[in-house]
Amino acid sequence: MSQFIVTVVTAPQTKTELVYADSPQTVLCRHCDLVQHITPLIAGQEACCSRCNHTLDARHQQPILRPVLYAATALFMLLLANLFPFVSMYVAGDRHQMSFFDTSSVLFQQHHRWLALLIWLLIQAIPAFCMSAIIYLKLGMIYKLPFRVWVARVLYMLKPWSMVDIFLMGLIISFVKLVADAEISLGPSFWVFCIFCLLHLRVFQVIDRRELWSKIAATPALAVSAKVGVTGLEQGLKLCQVCTAIVPLAHKHCSRCQSRVFARQPRSLQNTLALLVAAIILYIPANLLPIMITVSFGDKLESTIISGLIIMWQEGAYPVAIIILIASVIVPVVKILVLLWLCYLTRLANSSRQRYSTKVYRVVDWIGRWSMVDVLVVAIMAALVRFDLLMTVYPGVGVIVFAAVVIITMLAALSFDPRLLWDTRLVNEGKISD
Repeated sequence: MSQFIVTVVTAPQTKTELVYADSPQTVLCRHCDLVQHITPLIAGQEACCSRCNHTLDARHQQPILRPVLYAATALFMLLLANLFPFVSMYVAGDRHQMSFFDTSSVLFQQHHRWLALLIWLLIQAIPAFCMSAIIYLKLGMIYKLPFRVWVARVLYMLKPWSMVDIFLMGLIISFVKLVADAEISLGPSFWVFCIFCLLHLRVFQVIDRRELWSKIAATPALAVSAKVGVTGLEQGLKLCQVCTAIVPLAHKHCSRCQSRVFARQPRSLQNTLALLVAAIILYIPANLLPIMITVSFGDKLESTIISGLIIMWQEGAYPVAIIILIASVIVPVVKILVLLWLCYLTRLANSSRQRYSTKVYRVVDWIGRWSMVDVLVVAIMAALVRFDLLMTVYPGVGVIVFAAVVIITMLAALSFDPRLLWDTRLVNEGKISD
């Protein structure tokens, strides 16, 4: 069974070798359901699935100290970003200053309350909670703090919705749009926010879900020995998607985190297809309705996603136009088409295609959130460009619809179970029912 040996990748800075143990840990891949053994890892190493190459486990240097320091510093930077001037804009002798909190508060004042709440959650509340949760969980390893299971469950549920990196990209696009007509001055909070973004990304790079849960509670022992190289479903085993514990098929709840555990996500294909149909229906008005309204000297200019792209291209801002084209037009369409294609592939049995399609799913799942950049650009422009009759920017109804499209496609990717791509052989062999 050499084809089922887990691939162990060593970080370039690590020169020590893997230490083998007599009792390797049994793991179940969350993307292809293959049972595998991994030996204890040392700092700088990660173990990847031998079938689909999904990362199964990882170890990092100073697993408690570094995440706590990064997360605590990130929270401090977020606090500073809200206290000082963020960006100033000068037009025709008039000056307007924007704070970081204005990105959502201005939308609330303009009676776009749902959009204001969404922006506040994506760039302030959720990132702050994630950093606080990581500090709490890491310190909980030392002091045995309560509610660690609940905090960890919420942390990984909210992680995909933390979009500070996308907001930073939106800031750059907004500056390029405005720099031809106005003078932009970056305040101290902008640079502090950039540091926050880097620390926010770094925190998630130095923690691993399996290692984190192993410190919260012991891994449940298996009553039977799992056979390496065989899927968990064939052996009556299933994976807890929350804490990565292996659970007998007959058990409804995980004994470690108490989450409801299913062999496969219930009605995965039906939910995915329903969400994709909803996204397709909403995508049409999202491109026809105005996403941004500019009022200048009493004249109103309504811009859709496509018309905004054309204007940016005509003004010579080719890089920004290409970024918006990719993020707001190509990515949503490609994501919908790819997810439809993956749903179709669940009916076919082809091992080479299964490995490739699983990789495609991971890319689509990661890149889909970047479509939110256009929504964040509108929020930034509305907060920054406020010069009364001279020029004022308002969000259009199209931005709400487009935000709904992005959210629905993200939910569609989350509802799709990639293990279904590997179940076709079992269905064809009659080992499991379709």
